[in-house]
Amino acid sequence: MRASRLFAAIFLMLFVSLCSSAHEYWLEPDKFFLEAGESTPIRMFVGEKLKAEEERSFQASKTSLMKMLSAAGEFNLLSSGREGETPLFSFSSNQEGTFLFAVERNWSYITLSPAKFEEYLREDGMEYIIAERKKLGESEKDAKERYSRYLKSLVQVGDKRDKTFSRAVGLAFEIVPVENPYDKKPGSKLRLRFLLRGKPLPGKIVFADVRNADKTTSRAYTTDPTGIATIELSANGTWLIRAVHMERCDRACEGADWQSYWAAMTFAIK
Repeated sequence: MRASRLFAAIFLMLFVSLCSSAHEYWLEPDKFFLEAGESTPIRMFVGEKLKAEEERSFQASKTSLMKMLSAAGEFNLLSSGREGETPLFSFSSNQEGTFLFAVERNWSYITLSPAKFEEYLREDGMEYIIAERKKLGESEKDAKERYSRYLKSLVQVGDKRDKTFSRAVGLAFEIVPVENPYDKKPGSKLRLRFLLRGKPLPGKIVFADVRNADKTTSRAYTTDPTGIATIELSANGTWLIRAVHMERCDRACEGADWQSYWAAMTFAIK
């Protein structure tokens, strides 16, 4: 009996730890660089700073948008998703160029204790919400939040470059490169614009994570008055650019006091 209680306690601790830390989503192909005709799965992960804890399967009820954009046009991928299966989909192209994948996930709801909520706000650079809760007299109240995910990934086929990297999909919160990441090398800089409901978002703290083999590093940046963050591409490997924006809910939030928008974009540098 004691052993079973101990096992249950350990499991609960691990579950709580996972739920509190593994809160980022991103898209990641097995290969970012392909030859014409070569294929790669496109996967969706949840974890922390490019350290995946779980691969997520396709959920039709949670997926409001799944698209591929290229020089040839825009393609709806929702019909290719198979409920409960991984990866989200497989990709190949006989044409060279830059391909942009985008996924939007519907609202999810969560209630957090004051301490957990404040910890998460500080971790993701949203101290302005802590200040607003204090102003509203809510610092000691549980936080009811709804959140949505806006994920993008760039894949390069062959050597041909095009302007697909700079396409805005129309997501509520979106990262749009000003320059093509696949024109860059380690040591160079990359400018990316952050758009909230189609408008530049100034003064936003954003994060750039890079994974090379088993080593992952992270650095914070702040967008300028035009919503652009200039990222230093310090190393080759897989890159994740991410940001969270939170705001007070209106009456249409169905029981949530706050709503957050999570934007993420992946690419690779070699």
